[in-house]
Formats: sequence, C-alpha cells, structure tokens
Amino acid sequence: MSLQNDGRPSITSSHPVVLEIGIVTALLVGVYLWRELVSQVLTTVFGRPPSVGGVFVSGLVNGGVLLFGLIGFTVAYSRFREIDLGLRLPSRKVVPLVGLAVLTPIICVALTKLVGVVTGVPYNALTKTSIAADASVLPILLIAGLGLIIGVPMLVVICQVLIQASFEQVVSADTAIVLTTAVAGFVMVSNTGGLATVPELGKLIGAIAFTLSLGVAVYANERLENDWLPYLGFAPVVFVTAIIVFAGIAEVGTVAGGLFAVTQLAVLGIAAYTYDRTASLLAPALAYAALLLANRIVVFVFEAGMQSW
Repeated sequence: MSLQNDGRPSITSSHPVVLEIGIVTALLVGVYLWRELVSQVLTTVFGRPPSVGGVFVSGLVNGGVLLFGLIGFTVAYSRFREIDLGLRLPSRKVVPLVGLAVLTPIICVALTKLVGVVTGVPYNALTKTSIAADASVLPILLIAGLGLIIGVPMLVVICQVLIQASFEQVVSADTAIVLTTAVAGFVMVSNTGGLATVPELGKLIGAIAFTLSLGVAVYANERLENDWLPYLGFAPVVFVTAIIVFAGIAEVGTVAGGLFAVTQLAVLGIAAYTYDRTASLLAPALAYAALLLANRIVVFVFEAGMQSW
C-alpha cells in the first residue's frame, strides 16, 4: 500500500487487482448458480436415486452436465481474455515439478495421518468421510473414480483458469500464485472436509462481502476529502478480513486439524506454482488427483468401519 503526498493511504495503484477480485468473485458466483440450476433441473426431471449405483449414475450425469457447461464457458472466457489454457504436456525439463505436484499432497496427507495417530484424531474426522468395514471394493472404486472424473477437472478449471489466469492478467506470475492460493484457499476449502468442487454459499457470501468492502475502501480513498474519513473507509475491509481469519482459526481445533488445513493450502499453492512454471494443466490436475486419492486410501486402508464426527 503506497502513501499519497498528504499521508493518506492509497490503493489507487491496486485498482486493477480490486477489479479483478470483483471479476473472480462474479465468476465464482456464476459457477455456484450453474451448479444449483443443474441440480434442480436434473432432480426435477429424474428424481433422487435410491441406491448406491443410482447415486453414482446420478452423480456422473449431474457432474458431467455441470462440468461440460463450465468447460464451455471457460473456453469462451479464455478466448475473450486471451488466456492460454495450458492444454499441453509439460516439457521434459520441468518433469521434476510434476513429480513435486504429485508428492506434495501424499507427503502432507501421510504427515497429517501420523500426527492424528499420535494425538488421537482419526483422519476420517477431518475428511468427514467414512467407509463401512464390510464394504465391497466396487462401490469404493466408483465413488473414488467419480471424484477424479468430475472433481479434478472442476478444481483445475476453477482454480487455475477462472482464478489464477484471471489474476495473471493484472499482476505478476508470482503475485498471481499467492492471490490464487489465498482466494482458492478460502472459497474452495469445504467446511465438511477437503476441497470442494464448487464454492459453498457461505464462502461466497464472505467473498462478496470482502469484495464490496474493498470497493468501499477505494471510494473512500478517492472521493472523501476529510483527513480521517478515508481511513474510516478501510474499516469494513479490515473487519471482514478479521472475521474470515478468526473463523478459519476457530475451525482448527487440533494439531492434526491444523495440518489438514495446511495440506489443502499447500496443494492449492503447489498446483498454482506448477501450473505457472510448467504452462500445463496436467501438473495441477495431478496434484488434486493425488490429494483426493490419498484421502480416500487413508480412510479405506486404516479407518474402515470408523465414523468419528
């Protein structure tokens, strides 16, 4: 934050960033509304499935319609803003970064599980998932496969294209990585454990409140001439930020819970970093896939039959 000649705080130079935050927030709201529309229409037409197989087919159809619609919009959006999507394989010289994208989630999940064992916190209490002790392998594979087929592309499209590539239009690559990790870390980390494929309503309300408070700060800084009123304009953004931070801290009740939260941020960060450095969507896709699979494997192998939340 720079200072004007009169000592008043100024975010004039950050107007493009503020505007881009508004654009990203609007895009995320659009994704949420699209998910709600698809869900309501398909439920009205087909009803709710009664069995595991029906749930899988319904999830596949619902997720497929949601994903293809989102991809169609993303392609149009990328062409409008001249965004290179990164639909290519990484070059050989950046293969170590691809390995880093895969290993980071696995190491973080293993460390979190280890700390959970030592401190008495089951991993399924963090992921909010459970598997019956006598569950057959097929349903588990179907659910895991659905998460990969739908969840990974959704995360890549939202985090890397709609968020990261948007920020790269107005800031440096490194700054875009930080902003992507922060924004995605807030809106894409689910309150029910792990990464969400679509932002939750409560997180979107928080994002909208933050964006509006930034607008208030900009307006107060530029339009109010009183010596102290511009400072007052920054109060809403400070207040909203404090609520978001304290709410996040309040959700972390244990050391294992803290590591679990750090894992989500680490994966989002490594996905953003490797996407920028490899110029390929494959690296972040592998990072998200590794996280989803590691979560599922830990619960299935070590905690089948347990439900700890």
